[in-house]
Parts: sequence; structure tokens; C-alpha cells
Amino acid sequence: MRILIVSQWCDPEPTFKAVLFAKELKRQGHEVQILTGYPNYPGGKVYSGYKIKPFSRETLEGIEILRVALYPSHDQSAVKRMLNYASFMASSALFGSLLIRQPDVIYAYHPPLTTGIAAAIIKMFRKAPLVYDIQDLWPDTLGATGMMGQPKMLAAVEKVCQWVYKRADHLVVLSQGFKTRLESRNVLPEKLTVIPNWCNEDQIQLERRPTDGPAFGMQDRFNIVFAGTMGKAQALEAVLAAAVLLEGSHPQVQFVFVGGGIEVENLQKQSTGKANVRFLPRMLPQEIGRVLGWADVLLVHLKDDPLFEITIPSKTQAYLAVGKPILMAVKGDAANLLERADAGVTALPENPQSIHDAVVQLLELGTVALERKGQNGLEYYQNELSLAKGTSSFIELFEQLRRPRPLPVSKRIMDLGISSLCMLVFALPMAVIALLIRQKMGSPVIFAQERPGYLGKPFMMYKFRSMKDAVDAHGNPLPDSERLTPLGDFLRSSSLDELPGLWNVLKGEMSFVGPRPLMMRYLERYSALQNRRHEAKPGMTGWAQVNGRNAISWEEKFKLDVWYVDNWSLLLDIQTIWLTVLKVVARADVNASSDVTMPEFTGSLYGYDSK
Repeated sequence: MRILIVSQWCDPEPTFKAVLFAKELKRQGHEVQILTGYPNYPGGKVYSGYKIKPFSRETLEGIEILRVALYPSHDQSAVKRMLNYASFMASSALFGSLLIRQPDVIYAYHPPLTTGIAAAIIKMFRKAPLVYDIQDLWPDTLGATGMMGQPKMLAAVEKVCQWVYKRADHLVVLSQGFKTRLESRNVLPEKLTVIPNWCNEDQIQLERRPTDGPAFGMQDRFNIVFAGTMGKAQALEAVLAAAVLLEGSHPQVQFVFVGGGIEVENLQKQSTGKANVRFLPRMLPQEIGRVLGWADVLLVHLKDDPLFEITIPSKTQAYLAVGKPILMAVKGDAANLLERADAGVTALPENPQSIHDAVVQLLELGTVALERKGQNGLEYYQNELSLAKGTSSFIELFEQLRRPRPLPVSKRIMDLGISSLCMLVFALPMAVIALLIRQKMGSPVIFAQERPGYLGKPFMMYKFRSMKDAVDAHGNPLPDSERLTPLGDFLRSSSLDELPGLWNVLKGEMSFVGPRPLMMRYLERYSALQNRRHEAKPGMTGWAQVNGRNAISWEEKFKLDVWYVDNWSLLLDIQTIWLTVLKVVARADVNASSDVTMPEFTGSLYGYDSK
């Protein structure tokens, strides 16, 4: 499949649903494009090496990326944030509709909601199914984090959400709680699928209490590490209050906060003078592994809000994947996940006493039990939440939704022009051939047979007759080699027998270039991938015909046919026509190695059926 990923966030910005996802899709056999903006998150400034232009193309780790203009911003100003979202929406809708190759499926990542609006517009022009991956429930998140508080504005956002939901072919959510919430908002259950998130499995290289290099002031302490964005949603003031409770009774405990965010400065001021709180700056993923190596426990904390009871913070997967025990101060789905994995201890969010008690419980477990919980988390991640497993779930969904690409109008115009011209040019030769067939083989002059056309729909294909109606004593047709006449052999080797097919092209049943129409009985023998050859109109000539014709195997032919379907262009058709002329003049690859015609296709020999 050809998959378009629409995401405002993309590498080198911190994200796990852009290049990482695209690389795994590609590894599993699919072609991927990413439509995104110029990197500026989370600082709100364009990254070094990038300059905002209307659009630009690049290749990052083997993935094709189309970047479009946006207003860079990520501060507390609601106006600037909306300009950031709206500018990307406008640019991606315009250039995504005009400049991308035709996708089989559009995948859009939310947040922000404006990405879904852009993807819906692209869908309207490109006629491809849209899968909308909801990572944040809007307007719920906007209200919970304080980004937007006016009820009328929140109601307006909800209406836009419903507009996007209706236009998406399917919605993917990260938790069962999200699914239940959307069902309560009249989204059909069959339109919703839960696919848990993964993390960047190769990004963090954990170093177990490294003896060389910096220790970050974490040696000889029981370190509880929070790594990530520190904003209003994290509500980390409660964790600082828990640190005060622990300071006297358990002085070996230290809370270490790593990262950035709009609340860092306030948190640092509140922790002034506290010996058991330490702040470290934002680090690159390859650097933070040293910090995590000194961690005894990893902390997840979110505001005590009903919204967060149905979400699973993205750092949960990363924490599980590094094999460290977790203190989960989040209610609902996230706490349930941790309990299923048996990977740590839960606490009530924004409850300093509950966080204090959970820390004491972790201390009392001891080193061996803590290591066992960390290993439990790693095993749960590998079995239930890994990148490969999640991507396979997406591919299964994409395959269910995928539909044939719309037939290009330009191809039909070219077919009409070529077939009309050829009918005029070859009118006299066709009349002469008809007379010769009548004289040498009798009637009928034209061979007509039902063949599968576009999407397998039957049509009557016409060719000049090249064989006698000779049968054996039991009334069965003789082998092709005994029925083929010298005139028929000449017509086949010169491809003149195909000329009546111009009428099929003129009628729109065939194209001048496309996969050759085969027998109706073959339809039930194709694998799912081989059957995709019918997503283009059958052709008088095709990419398989100019790359081996009858001298290659069925499997090779079908691979070439599907490649043509996925890579069609007018230039490719012109190239195919030119190569056909050369093949016809040379009379090359007319017959299979041991048959006058191709042998019967009885099914796929090599399992060519999935990628």
C-alpha cells in the first residue's frame, strides 16, 4: 500500500508516530510519505538547518517527507498557538492535495484537531480512506489543561471534532476509556479501534548505574525520576509536596525531574532549599539513558481529572520498555495497565500522602522485587505494546479500509486518442487480416471471450482468431500447438491478433496500457495481492509484457502488474508503449519456454500473497 502520514509533528521533533512509524510500515512492505511542518516543537523556534518556505521535500532515514509552511510557536499564548495550528492546517490542506502521490490510505495524527481538518480536505480531493488517530480528546484536554476555558469556545471545538469524526473512515484511540467516551458522543462502535501506543525502542540506551561519566548527583540515593514535559497537565506540585513529607523520614529518597516545559521555572522556585529534589535540563534521548540508569523508580503523574482516567500517558510505554519499576500516579486506564503488567505501584494523583505511601511501599519491596517488576514491565511491553505489534494492527486496519485508487481522467483521454487514431490507421490492414482468416480458417474471424476487467467485472474481449477448432475423438480441443495455424502464429508473433482490442479500448472496457486480461476462472486462484492487478483497467499491452511477456513465470508477471498499479503515470504508459513497439518489431518473448501459449495458472507457487 501507499500510505500518507499527516502529522504536524515529525522528526527531528520528539515523536513516535512519524518517521519511526513510517520506517516500520516500510519494513513491513509498504510505501510511505509524510506530510508535516517545519520542526519547531517544543521550543517554538525553527530547528537549526531548516528555513521556512512554502514547501520543501527531504528524505529522512529513507522516508520521503513533504514539509509545508507554518507559524512556529509553542508558548502559553492561545492566539499564537492557534496561529501555529491554523497555518499548518492551511498549508497541509493545499500542498497535500496538490503535491503528494495518490495514497491508498491517509493516516492523520491528532493533536492538534486542525490536522484532522486538513486530512479531511485531502481525502475529499484524493478519494482515499482516512484513519484518524486520536491521542488527545478535544475539547476535554483543552479544558483540563487550562488552554481554553470559555464554554462557548469548547462547544465550538466539539462541533469541529464531530465534523472530522464523520469524515474519517475510522478512528483509532489509545485506550478503552477513549473508545467508551467517543461512543457516548454517538460515534459508532464499529468505527472505533483501540491500538495502544509504542515508544521509540532504539532511542533510549539504558546504562545500569554507569560507573564512569556524570552521576547527576544521583549516587547513593533512592532515585525516583520523572522524565518529560512539565506542564499544567502534569500537576507536579503534588509530587513536590510528597517530597516534603519524605524529607525527614526517608532522606535517601530523591525526586529527579528531567526535561522542560512551561511549569519548570515555577517548580524550581517551589523546590528551593529542598535537598531531596533535583532538576536536570532537557536531554537528547541518547543522553537520558545515563540518567535512567541511576533511577530506582520512574514516575508518571497527571492532574486528577476525569479526562486523564481514560488516557495512558505516552511515557508509560517508554518506562516499561527500559525495564524499570513505575510509580503510576494516574487513575483509570493507566493504573489498570500497570496492574496488568505487574510493573510497579499505583498512587492517587495530586495526593501527596498517597504518593508518599507508594514510595514507602516501593522502598520496602527491596532490590530483587523491584528488578522483577521492571522485568515484568519489559515483557508486557514486548508482548502487547511493541512497535512491530502496533504497526501490524494498523496495517490490518488499513487493508480493511483500502479501496482502489480512482481511475485517472488523463489516462482515459490518452486511451481515446490512441485507439481512435489506431482504428483509422489500421482499418485497411485489419480488413486484409479478416479476409485472410476467413480464407485460411473459416468463420468466425473474431475470437471473443469473457475476461475480467476493472475490479474483476466481466467484459467480452475481442481478438483476431489464430487457432482452428480442431478436436480429438472425444470432442476435446487439441493442444494449442496442434490448433495454431501458420497464419495464427504470424499474427501472434507480430501482435496483430490484438488489433480488435482497440474496440474494447474505445468502449472503455480496456486501456491501451494495463495488466493483461486473463481467464475468468483465475479470479478465485489469485492471492489478495495478485488480485490487485484488477485495480487498473486491463491493457492491450502492459508492464509485464515489456518485461518478459510469456517468457517469465506467472508470479513474476503478477508482481510486475501490481507494481504498475502502484506506480502508474502517463510517462510510464508512454515508456511502456515505446517498449512494446520495440518488442513487437523484435518479436521477443512471445511464447513461454515450453508452451505455445502460457501454461494454466493454478495458483501462487511461492506464497506471493501479503507484502
